Amino acid sequence: MDTIGKRITYARESKNYDVNQLSDRVGVKAETILAWEADERDPRANRLLRLAGALDVGFAWLMVGEDYEPDETGDAGRLSSVEGKLQRIRHLYAELGGLITSLEQDTRFMMARDEELEELAEVDEASENK
Repeated sequence: MDTIGKRITYARESKNYDVNQLSDRVGVKAETILAWEADERDPRANRLLRLAGALDVGFAWLMVGEDYEPDETGDAGRLSSVEGKLQRIRHLYAELGGLITSLEQDTRFMMARDEELEELAEVDEASENK
């Protein structure tokens, strides 16, 4: 699939949408979808994003044919993918929480150390003035 139009057609047919169904989901006329599929016109970026969402494909795949193709396993495959992403987000959330706690502790330590150094500098300055 070497053109955007062919990828749109492929993804639409993979979802079993007719042109009217896709046009309703994207918010354009059916004639516009047909023009895109025939490579008579290219969709603008905002329409490509809506197409990608409506067709459950990646924006990069729709643009250049890389990164992702429609999942023919159906809802079960998409559910598994979503669960995997949620698990990764939970892991990252926990990791970020640990990093935030560590940074807070480091900041408190550095502030206390800075105060100690300021006090030492004041003592040193006072002893030099005597």
